[in-house]
Amino acid sequence: MGGSAAFYTVTTADYFPGLVALLNSLRLTGHRQELIVLDDGLTSAQRERLEPHVTLVELPGFQPGLPVLKKTFPDLIAHAGVVVQIDSDMIVTSSLDPQLAQAASGRLVLFPDHESSRDRWFAEWEEGFGLAGPPRRQTYLNAGFVALSIEHWPDLLPRWRQACELISPERVAVLPGFLPRRTAMAREPFWAADQDALNAILMAEVPEGAVAVQPIGAEPDWLSDVEVVDRATLRCRYRGAEAAILHFSLGPKPWQPKGWRRTTRNAYVELFPRVVLADDVALRLEPHELPPWLRADARAHAARVGLDAIWRGRDSVERLARASAHRLPPPLREPMLRFRDRLAERSSM
Repeated sequence: MGGSAAFYTVTTADYFPGLVALLNSLRLTGHRQELIVLDDGLTSAQRERLEPHVTLVELPGFQPGLPVLKKTFPDLIAHAGVVVQIDSDMIVTSSLDPQLAQAASGRLVLFPDHESSRDRWFAEWEEGFGLAGPPRRQTYLNAGFVALSIEHWPDLLPRWRQACELISPERVAVLPGFLPRRTAMAREPFWAADQDALNAILMAEVPEGAVAVQPIGAEPDWLSDVEVVDRATLRCRYRGAEAAILHFSLGPKPWQPKGWRRTTRNAYVELFPRVVLADDVALRLEPHELPPWLRADARAHAARVGLDAIWRGRDSVERLARASAHRLPPPLREPMLRFRDRLAERSSM
């Protein structure tokens, strides 16, 4: 692979294992482009290990109001070529050459968001983000991967950052009372911060045909339904089609101390030991740097099996409750929805 393109991501010390997984997955799938990492608090030891493999940058004067806004940094250092903003909780599982080519031709390249929020839209975005007009209804997209040509879109990243600066921090990712994440997000127009801002801009200020929306499933909605076809090459399939990216969105992440609360035998978790511990990776971690459930030994496998059994049972009950509630008459619907919310609230702890 080649061409004038580079990948950009932001990483803290806490996200170091995720960054290593991203780096190694890019290299294992044949991507040789530069990976530029905004250092947002890496330790000196982490920086030393990363330096042979990535380009580390620091922007001391870049202190946006919301920490998540740092992901809009590429325009501050890139003046040409294709910029690929990619989150460090992603594992790349196939060639992204088609997406890079679309971006080089002048399209904005993004993947659809999770199916549960694909129709997300709020009229309040027009005023809240200072849009040029009302947002049209279209597929709500995920902001974890954004590919664009700086020459074609010199103002998009600054505009995205400007819109985000208008968000009140107290309205971002909050769970008022005991509301589960899904319910809180559905009620709050600015819950998803940078992602809401970007989608609002795309819906109001960017021509509809300018966005190359990737096929549904290329970034799978349900990681537990992804089939790992080839562990060596990371090739995966989801609902009969090739998967390009596995995104472990929201938190906690599986490598974090509380990651066991969201650890199941899904494709991201199953591939994680392969992409950070195997002998053929660019930057190898040591087993002791990972929690017991993410290692490559028999005990780790048993832990994942056990956690999977616990969480799959909970998720099955939650999904059943959600589907059943909407088929009930109004007097019975509310008690069932409250039951669903209690289950979901526990799952987001």
